Amino acid sequence: MIKKFLAVLTLLFLAFGYSNATNVAYVDMETVMNQSAKGKKYKAELDAKLKYYQNKAKELQNKIASLQSQLNSSALNQKAKEDKMKELRETARQLQNLEIQANEELAKMKAEAEKKMVSDIKAIAQKIAKDKNLDLILYGGLISGVLYADKKLDITDEVLKEYNK
Repeated sequence: MIKKFLAVLTLLFLAFGYSNATNVAYVDMETVMNQSAKGKKYKAELDAKLKYYQNKAKELQNKIASLQSQLNSSALNQKAKEDKMKELRETARQLQNLEIQANEELAKMKAEAEKKMVSDIKAIAQKIAKDKNLDLILYGGLISGVLYADKKLDITDEVLKEYNK
């Protein structure tokens, strides 16, 4: 909701309040984030952490399945069944905690990576704006205030090249 408001505000600003801006460009943030070496590195780190948590979860799920199978055995006495039930509940709790931990850690890693990348890209865009005497740089991508921009205004490749240095 806020992003939509900012996008509309940006467009209104461009249309009415900043009509003297003659040097305008835009950067496709999504492209830079996905195609840059740093973006690929962050994605690989996230994927590795996700795989780690998936493997841990699979181990716990296998243990739960094994315990459930053991509980169905008629060879267990009442005390052994109670012990297995206790172990089953504890393992299920561990799985639930692991899922919570994984979600929190992955979200934090993603947010930190995005924050760092946006900060870096912004600094590069500011440098390019000064070098090219640009008055305004808009951001494009999946969620942005740019509905259309002529390719000649696109400095994404230039930002990507600089970001990969």
